[in-house]
Amino acid sequence: MIIGIPKEIKPGEGRVSLSPYNVEELVHLGHNIILEHAAGKNAGFNDEQYLKAGAKVHDTKRKIYTDSDILVKVKEPVLEELNYFNPGPILFSFLHLSAVKELTDVFLKGKSTAIAFESVELDNGHLPILIPMSEIAGRMALIKGANLITFHNKGKGVLLGGATGVYRGRVTVLGGGTAGMNAALAGYGLGSDVTILERNIARIRYLKEILPRGINVIMSNIRNIRESVKKADILIGTVLIPNAKAPRIVSREMVRSMNPGSVIIDVSIDQGGCIETSKPTNHEEPTYIEEGIIHYCVTNMPGAYPRTSTEALSESLFPYLLNLISDEDIVNVLKKYPSLRKGVNIFKGNLTIKEIAETFNYSYKNIEELL
Repeated sequence: MIIGIPKEIKPGEGRVSLSPYNVEELVHLGHNIILEHAAGKNAGFNDEQYLKAGAKVHDTKRKIYTDSDILVKVKEPVLEELNYFNPGPILFSFLHLSAVKELTDVFLKGKSTAIAFESVELDNGHLPILIPMSEIAGRMALIKGANLITFHNKGKGVLLGGATGVYRGRVTVLGGGTAGMNAALAGYGLGSDVTILERNIARIRYLKEILPRGINVIMSNIRNIRESVKKADILIGTVLIPNAKAPRIVSREMVRSMNPGSVIIDVSIDQGGCIETSKPTNHEEPTYIEEGIIHYCVTNMPGAYPRTSTEALSESLFPYLLNLISDEDIVNVLKKYPSLRKGVNIFKGNLTIKEIAETFNYSYKNIEELL
């Protein structure tokens, strides 16, 4: 099969979907890989490395889209790429369609097939391709927050680890999933006073068993959210409902109760954000101030660390790509591999995810019925 790897053009996105090492494995299996010129440059992989691995490199993005059977991207297509999906190649990428109605409409109108990294799900409910990016985003959230809260970045000037005889900085993390847990551990490592709010009691018990005792894990309810947000020097939102738009659990009034110069990092912004005052930003203009609070709401946070993120993403998606290319008939593939089947968001112009359909009040069809 012909697998296309385009250069990402979302602002500030430095990742590439596949490393030369995984490309070499695909070539050895008899597949043809076509790469857009300089697709891996920002991740530290040059065209020569891909050529040596057996890929072909082309200068034009159009050829990558029109000649591919399967297109493996990192992020959802942006405006300039939308005209390639009519129906275009099978798309395997992060999509977050619940937050992007226009993209959903393009796929439906073009009779496209799109499989989302964030929807590929194991029997135990784990999201194997999303997890490494959530790890990176969680750790990165603390790095960004610690930097933004400095006086010279218009922050309140609190050192998270405090000093002798001085209170430590307070970090509040909304959600105890992969991103939230990694943000909390990073905050704890810097000496912060860290609190995680989580609504699943079984998850709370698990976190209390594995995390250092210095990290507080409490129930996510309206009272605890209100009190914890008010005290936070850095508030990190990591709420995730798979395939659905993130719920806005922090109101503008709560944000207004925070001390001026505090920082909000909304990791959930890919799915619409979990804080009322959040709005998408990019790596070129990552922050804005609202209600006196610095907001960082970049929709592709791991793109800031493209080498690490590319290697982690490429390895995590690779087994599922092998499944996807194991048969030229996509129906046979999806019947055989349930985890990949769960990842289908659009199948030949049919919306297959209930949560996305409910977000836009669209009809949908169960993928099982379509197959």
